[in-house]
Amino acid sequence: GSMVSTQSTGADKLLKQHKLIEAVAEYTSTITRLKSSGSDQVLSSAYNSRGQCHYLQVDFYKAIDDYSDSLKYNPGNSTAFYNRAQVKYRLNFFSEARKDVLKSLEISPDFEDAKSCLKAIDYAVSNKTPSEEA
Repeated sequence: GSMVSTQSTGADKLLKQHKLIEAVAEYTSTITRLKSSGSDQVLSSAYNSRGQCHYLQVDFYKAIDDYSDSLKYNPGNSTAFYNRAQVKYRLNFFSEARKDVLKSLEISPDFEDAKSCLKAIDYAVSNKTPSEEA
């Protein structure tokens, strides 16, 4: 019904205002409500947005979990693949990140941010110091 859309836009507004703790709470209640009766599409989007909050709170592992849940409900969510790639990139999981970015570009070939992310990953990989492998 109409309730759902106003609920998630409230959370989206909080995210834009960087009121992250409140936004996480909103998204969490949206997710809880949608799990019993809701569209997978909306659920995927709520998980993706909550992941974004966790990412901005530098809670990278929680962010990865939410992006993964987002993809469970909508495997075609190229933004969630891209977002998860960015977190993995920040954690230096380059090959994992690369897989996600390629998946994102497979779904949305014109996704400019994903193209830049792929360049950044390849650059990081080619400049990895050999001492790490020692």
